[in-house]
Amino acid sequence: MPRYMSSQNLRASLELFGLPAQKLMDEAQHLGIDVGSWDDKSDQQISAQDFGRLFIAMVRRSQVAAGVDEESLDAILELSSYRMLFTYMIHAGTLRECLARAASYFTRFAADKKSFSLEASGDTTRWVFNLGAIDAEASPDAADFSMDELRWLPGLPGRMLALYLWHRQASWLTGNYIDLIGVHLDCAAYGSANAYTDTFSAPVYFNADWCGMEFHSRYLDSPLVQTETTLDKMLSTFPAELIEADELASSVSARVRGLIGTDFSRPMPSLEEVAERLITTTTTLHRRLRDEGTSFQKLKDDCRRDAAIQLLRDMQNSGTAVSEYLGFSDPSAFFRAFKKWTGLTPQQFRSRKA
Repeated sequence: MPRYMSSQNLRASLELFGLPAQKLMDEAQHLGIDVGSWDDKSDQQISAQDFGRLFIAMVRRSQVAAGVDEESLDAILELSSYRMLFTYMIHAGTLRECLARAASYFTRFAADKKSFSLEASGDTTRWVFNLGAIDAEASPDAADFSMDELRWLPGLPGRMLALYLWHRQASWLTGNYIDLIGVHLDCAAYGSANAYTDTFSAPVYFNADWCGMEFHSRYLDSPLVQTETTLDKMLSTFPAELIEADELASSVSARVRGLIGTDFSRPMPSLEEVAERLITTTTTLHRRLRDEGTSFQKLKDDCRRDAAIQLLRDMQNSGTAVSEYLGFSDPSAFFRAFKKWTGLTPQQFRSRKA
């Protein structure tokens, strides 16, 4: 089920490009996206996928306005630099190692050398974004937009966008929404500071002496659950899947599915391991899943079913190979499970798809 966001949040996000609301609305209408009236009282909802389409369209508009040539524009829209960065990141063992790789990447390759660092103090970690002094930065403008750096825009919009995207990316990488203790911004708020709290589901402190986020240090030891296949999917719909990661914040079953992931080349986490990562007991986890109408076993089956369907669509993967990848003791057990899940044997499924 696609994640939805309000047109108010859509407008606030896209106005980071420094374009008037009417131009944003015109672009949305050109793409066939109904965004409502754009006023503060509008309760219009749009899907994360439509937000992603409009976001990329606005990237194109901003880069054309800045005089970027067509070849460079294609590389930007294909997220070429981020594909290289994330391919490097997802082969790390834990989130700690993953973020260290990202910090090293920005220090070495970003034109402005802006990067971030992790500062642990007991059970709390500060994720510090070193984005330079804000008082020397101009108001955001389309010509200032750059996706090749940690900070895509100057000023408060650039800081908000950097923190938002990297928080969601870290949550996506681990399959577990990272609950923030607080968000700190070394600048003044535009309007009411309370309006920013919903973005991070955490207190936001302005005029701080540092810029970044605080969270429990346990998240740094979380293993990564994404693969190059899921990375391709994430980048092809960017930033839709990062918005959908918000669902992890409110749904226990979504968090469990995220922790199980789709990479079955590694051992599937046990109930005890999942409960530990969610900082709860197995009894409480069972109860909360039951309250959501599901169970740990069903979620494991759902994840294996989805992976099996995806793998069987590739005719080069044999049923036996898929069975082994998903951890079944023998092919016949997998065939029985697949028929229970879909009503079809793997061979029948492939025949219909063919």
